[in-house]
Amino acid sequence: MIEPTGPLDPSVYWRRRVVALAGSVLAVVLLAVIISGWLGGGSQADPQGVANRQNVVTTSAKRLTSSPPTSGTITPAGASSSSSASPAPPTTTTTTGPPPPPPPPGPCPDASITVEARIAQPSYRVGQAPLLTLVVTNSGKVACNREVTRQLRELVVLTADASTRLWSSSDCYYKQDPDTRLLQPGEQATFSIAWAGRTSSPNCAPSGALLPAGDYTVVGKLGNLTSRPTPFKLT
Repeated sequence: MIEPTGPLDPSVYWRRRVVALAGSVLAVVLLAVIISGWLGGGSQADPQGVANRQNVVTTSAKRLTSSPPTSGTITPAGASSSSSASPAPPTTTTTTGPPPPPPPPGPCPDASITVEARIAQPSYRVGQAPLLTLVVTNSGKVACNREVTRQLRELVVLTADASTRLWSSSDCYYKQDPDTRLLQPGEQATFSIAWAGRTSSPNCAPSGALLPAGDYTVVGKLGNLTSRPTPFKLT
């Protein structure tokens, strides 16, 4: 089997064998080089390559264990994900000043004013001086200003049937400065006068006759407002 046989010259067969052997040896050498290069990363000749690969593996492992869930990660019910939550809308602070002061009270309309005539006691003896009082009340729901100047106020004594005027506080008085009162709801302004028990006449005429015993009434006035009659007796 070693000696070549055939119709050709033996040197031809030897050259063929040498070429085949050389090709086999070259193939083995190339295979060894390739294997050595692939295994060379873990050899003593390249310790840095091993360290780099270990770092890559360690870093990848840390990223897999510590990275937060992405938008595609399914989270348990009731849990919140910072990557998918919408940012809170910015809060705005509005600074407001103190409320404007309320407007000043206006004048009191007649509809919100009640006028009343009072007498200190229901019965007096003839010759006594009954104490008569005009009461002005703010019966409205808001504070208001009401003029109560002396020229607008009046107390009038009448007969029992209120048909005859006997005496008036406006028959004789001295003019005074204007008088306007601020009245809160339910607040009263009172004005009293002692009546001498005699008749009177306009323009401050001398006092008239002393009224006899009997039944009388007194009413109060403020401008266009007039109170109900209040009865009393002279005995």
